Amino acid sequence: MRTAERGERAGTARGRTVRTRMLATMLAFMAVGLAVTGVLTYAVQFRALEQRVDAELLQEYDELDLIAQSTEDDGSLTHTTVDALLLRATESAAPSDYEAVVAIIDGERGYKPTQQDFELLPEGSAEAEALLEEILAVHQPGGTVTVTMDAYGRELRVLIASVAVADDDTEGIFVVANDIGAQKRDIWRSALTFAVLSMVTLLVAGWVGYVVTGRLLRPLEDLRVATAQITAADLERRVPVPAGKDDIAALAQNFNRMLARIQEGFAEQRRFMSDVGHELRTPLTIVRGTLETTDVEDPEDVRESRDIAVDELDRMGRVVGDLSELAASTRPDYVRRRPLELEEFARSAFARLTHIAEREWILDRTVDAVADADEQRLTQAVVQLAANAVRYSDEGSVIRMGVDRVSGPDGPEIHVSVQDEGVGIAIEDQRRIFERFTRVDGDRGSGSGLGLPIVLAIAEGHGGVVRVLSAPGRGSTFTIVFPQSSTASSADDEASDAADDASGRGTAGHTGGGRDGHGTRTGRGDG
Repeated sequence: MRTAERGERAGTARGRTVRTRMLATMLAFMAVGLAVTGVLTYAVQFRALEQRVDAELLQEYDELDLIAQSTEDDGSLTHTTVDALLLRATESAAPSDYEAVVAIIDGERGYKPTQQDFELLPEGSAEAEALLEEILAVHQPGGTVTVTMDAYGRELRVLIASVAVADDDTEGIFVVANDIGAQKRDIWRSALTFAVLSMVTLLVAGWVGYVVTGRLLRPLEDLRVATAQITAADLERRVPVPAGKDDIAALAQNFNRMLARIQEGFAEQRRFMSDVGHELRTPLTIVRGTLETTDVEDPEDVRESRDIAVDELDRMGRVVGDLSELAASTRPDYVRRRPLELEEFARSAFARLTHIAEREWILDRTVDAVADADEQRLTQAVVQLAANAVRYSDEGSVIRMGVDRVSGPDGPEIHVSVQDEGVGIAIEDQRRIFERFTRVDGDRGSGSGLGLPIVLAIAEGHGGVVRVLSAPGRGSTFTIVFPQSSTASSADDEASDAADDASGRGTAGHTGGGRDGHGTRTGRGDG
């Protein structure tokens, strides 16, 4: 049942692809555009036809009027009777295509042109008699009217003009008819042709659009297939990135980067679970074995077992805390950089270090500068380095802390260092000490092996690194190096320039030399 439901959902989603919606939208716009264009074009043509037909009818009337006003040499009218006038008018008429002319005298058929497209009032036709009666009914004595009539299966546009001559009581009618219906049918046939060609155009455009959009959207199809096949157990798949720099290529690149981040997150999660299992198994085994072998009747044995269990549980708590810290270090907001006064930071952090253990603590160097840094995380890293220095050095030995601002390859850098006089680290071990749970030979104390990885995570969160300078028997110097922000650097440079100008000295780069010639010295408990 679930498989069928998934298949049905997949089919529904498949029918609503971007390709289908894009193609349907494009064709809909084309169809609407062609329809609107056709309607407007043929509406204009029909309107132009009516105006042209009316103009042709009036032209025939104007010719009749010219004939009626023609005169002889003595100034008298050429045509003195209605009959003669209509005869002359019909003889000289040259009806165009779709036109017919007829003269009606005293209600009876009269003259007509010898050649015309069709005959308006043929003899012996009942329909012609009906049309004659309709013309007489519409006729206005002494006036001219233009009307539309239906006859012989034709739609006729008819001009009916009253004709009169002085001293002649004969009633004459001059009729000009134009078969406008035949011309409208020509336009309708043209419209039908346009509609058929439009449908063909839409079909061709749809086919071409289907092929073109298929090629353009192929990366989206690959993306869809990839997302359907990617699982938590297989995050290695990547989407092919098409050539070019369009939006689809950018989408494919962003998807691959997102997949890489997800893969990294899963790997981090697996490593975290593996680390937890690895580090907690030993203390749990010790606690279990101790409790199982404890003689409950022996108070001394119970006390010893309790102490062992508490120590192991404390160690488990430290491991869990460090692992949680490392897991948190992968979040984007783990390090929140803010403008930080380095001199104030150095003295505040140094005050914390002096309470770690009995050593000769020296604040060797500070610098009057501002950097973008997370004070809490940076202090945490310095305390961790100091704790390591205590672990690997003897009581009463010297541990130095320093903060410098130096010129780096990409601009000013901040160096925060902790130096001890302890056992030192071999060259081959220096490459491993930043790995999780790594403990070098001669490891002292009960460290979890996660302190230096946490320090490295804090340094990387600041866009920096951790450098180690050490040799066996000569102590170690750990230095957190991160860039000072450009705005802070500019502010410091401007302040330094202003101070130099005020004192009359040249400008010099601040390398973070000691503010006290001998540094600040204190024993444990000294602030």
